[in-house]
Amino acid sequence: MSPLLLIYYVQLVVEFAMAAIFCGMGVYAFIEALRATDYAYESAFKRTKKFWMAVTGASAVALVLNLLMVARIGHSSLFITLIAATAAGVFLADVRPAVAVRRRR
Repeated sequence: MSPLLLIYYVQLVVEFAMAAIFCGMGVYAFIEALRATDYAYESAFKRTKKFWMAVTGASAVALVLNLLMVARIGHSSLFITLIAATAAGVFLADVRPAVAVRRRR
């Protein structure tokens, strides 16, 4: 096996692993946005539930499509992936902790 072919295979594995992790993060963010009530978002002084559902939903769809693209053809758009992962990351790092405290059980 040539070194260039080995590098190509390693790149494919790393890109697929990153796509799978980002996909899981996007779907998890969407589920967490769905679980909280409207009241929890309002009392935490965050944007509305509809807004975060739209942001995390679009992010999850983009990241699932990214995973399918990587699995199918081996490459995807890094720009769209980073935007979607950043949106999910902002929700998970900033909004989720504030809303989780006020979530009704």
